[in-house]
Amino acid sequence: MAVSVRSVSTTTVGNPGGTATRGAAQPGDVLLAFQSADSGGNGALHLTGDWLLLDVYPGGPWPGSVSGSWAGCIVWKRICEPGEPTGYFTSQGNVADGVITIIAVAGAVPDDVRVSISAGTTAPSITPDHPSGLEIRYATGVPSPPGGPVSWTVPSGWTGRADVQADAWTTAVLATRSFASTAPVGEVELSPSSNLAACAITIVLESVQAPSPPAPPVVQPYAPGRGSSLYRYVFTRLLDRAYLGDLDLVGVSFDKRILQPGAFSATIPIPTRRIGDQVAEIIPRSEGVIDRGPGVITCQVFREGEPWGEYWITSAHPSRSRRGTPAISLRGSTLDAYLARVEIQEDIPFAADQIDIARNLLNSAMGKAGANISLSLQEGSSGVIRERTYLESEGGTYGGRLVELAQVDDGFEWMINLELIDGVLVRRWAWGYPKLGATGTEHLFTDGRSGGDILDWDEDIDALRGATRWRARGSSISTDASTTSEPLVSTAHEATAHLAAGWPRIDRTLNYSTASEAQTLEDYAAFWAATAPGALRVDQATVTFGRNPSFTPNHLGDSARFYHDNEWHRSTWKTRRIIGIGITPTSRASGKEEARLVLEGQEAPGA
Repeated sequence: MAVSVRSVSTTTVGNPGGTATRGAAQPGDVLLAFQSADSGGNGALHLTGDWLLLDVYPGGPWPGSVSGSWAGCIVWKRICEPGEPTGYFTSQGNVADGVITIIAVAGAVPDDVRVSISAGTTAPSITPDHPSGLEIRYATGVPSPPGGPVSWTVPSGWTGRADVQADAWTTAVLATRSFASTAPVGEVELSPSSNLAACAITIVLESVQAPSPPAPPVVQPYAPGRGSSLYRYVFTRLLDRAYLGDLDLVGVSFDKRILQPGAFSATIPIPTRRIGDQVAEIIPRSEGVIDRGPGVITCQVFREGEPWGEYWITSAHPSRSRRGTPAISLRGSTLDAYLARVEIQEDIPFAADQIDIARNLLNSAMGKAGANISLSLQEGSSGVIRERTYLESEGGTYGGRLVELAQVDDGFEWMINLELIDGVLVRRWAWGYPKLGATGTEHLFTDGRSGGDILDWDEDIDALRGATRWRARGSSISTDASTTSEPLVSTAHEATAHLAAGWPRIDRTLNYSTASEAQTLEDYAAFWAATAPGALRVDQATVTFGRNPSFTPNHLGDSARFYHDNEWHRSTWKTRRIIGIGITPTSRASGKEEARLVLEGQEAPGA
């Protein structure tokens, strides 16, 4: 299951000690306690019970004092047990003011708690061992001059869990965020409202991995080749990835595209009550069963043991015809469609590499309660620095903003893959700059006079999909309510080669209602002028696969070679990128497994 915060409780204690209370917790939860005080030395800090000491910061002199010193901070850990007490006695210096913060974390590996402490209010960096977990940032100290009130600010993308001060002395802050990569969790500044003698702490907890589904079936070397493939459909829950079961599906069709959600459709035939009971474990009969069914589950598609995609199931339609037995129609989409359902409900400013912005957006989304879909985030950077501010008042979703971030001049491409890495199924957010995929690959498809694996093809050339002059319109930047508000509009970016070749002026102005920076709009217009000049060409080809094809849905972005020799094409080789794929597995209605390949073209927004 994915790691999550169950509760956070803070207690302020005066003089020698008192009782630190905890919030909600269940057996097996990891309990972490941060104990800070302004005097007495850290040797006087203690919690009753079977707490394990994780780390100590020894404190030091009070600001502006030559005699007094603050005690610093101690970090404790214990595992919640049945009958766990709701409070723990704490001791400290005789005249101390202290703060105890207890956080209960569910779904964490109890023996893998990594801690790093440094002086100041910047929580240090740690490199996780595993690509899924929770990072906790804590800072504490005493104010300078002594005795002043202190409040804290946590960075955007973080969830503030505590901001507390004992009397006018010891103060502390705690913030959390999920992570989904083995990339280092960098330093984080926790900003107090006044100077402090302080320390800052970073803790990383690893998520307990969900049970893996049974091993995919083994395909024997003598199994049928071209046109006959063995598929498996595994159903899991979206958030905790718990295995629910396998189902036999018919009429299956699924697709995947770069920067666009892919669709899934299938039918579950129910010829007997026994099969109906099996299906009801995944698609409940009763509306009172809410821990599975559409919205909660995904379907993982395996082809001959290899993961070919995962689809969030959002619709189920049970029905029966007059002459048949019941069946359930399923509809779903790739996991990027889920990101388009999580709204940005806070202000998030960024000034960083565009890939770091994308990863921070994803971490921000997964840090929200009920939204952690456990994506593993590809590391690296593009070298392109951007400034972006996503405002709650402007609306929008994390998925929508990620697409907008990518589709600008000098942008990038991304998609979500289901991959088998070191024997573990991983939902991997993959990106490429400037594009995904590999060139020089050996994907080959032929359409010759004596046959081939290209079953059909079509080429669509449409001048009204493109343009020769592009502009981008954003939001209004006027703050004067008494005047007419005019939206910000970029300059026109021209398809100069097409205009020089005799193309007429064809204008397109694209709307980006949340964009308020002039340079951002210029980047959008420049991107589309370079990407979609003149007539847009969308080519597709339907091919049949052999038993072990070189191209899979996780290879989107790769270049492939296509050979045509027919009544329209003279003997011609073309090298094109594949940016989309739609699969129709072998069925009783069709003896061939078909793959609809979408070759690189471009579709402008609103076209």
